[in-house]
Amino acid sequence: MSKSSFIRIALGLFFLGLLIVFSSVSLGSGTANAYLSGRGGGFMDASEFTIILEGYINAYRWVGSILSVIGGLGFVKAIELK
Repeated sequence: MSKSSFIRIALGLFFLGLLIVFSSVSLGSGTANAYLSGRGGGFMDASEFTIILEGYINAYRWVGSILSVIGGLGFVKAIELK
């Protein structure tokens, strides 16, 4: 793998991670709503739904953060390998 393609992949991961982090609320809301409607009937206690919503939002934040860190470290490593 050439250095320029490694840099592109690392930057792509970094920006994809940032995009996921910044849109984690809307992604988590959509996933929680899909979970609610998939339960057959769509009825749930509000506090239970809030816990599920926060769980999905946190999961997307973690995924985005991990991708950003991996991409950022990969970019720094590629620059370092001149």
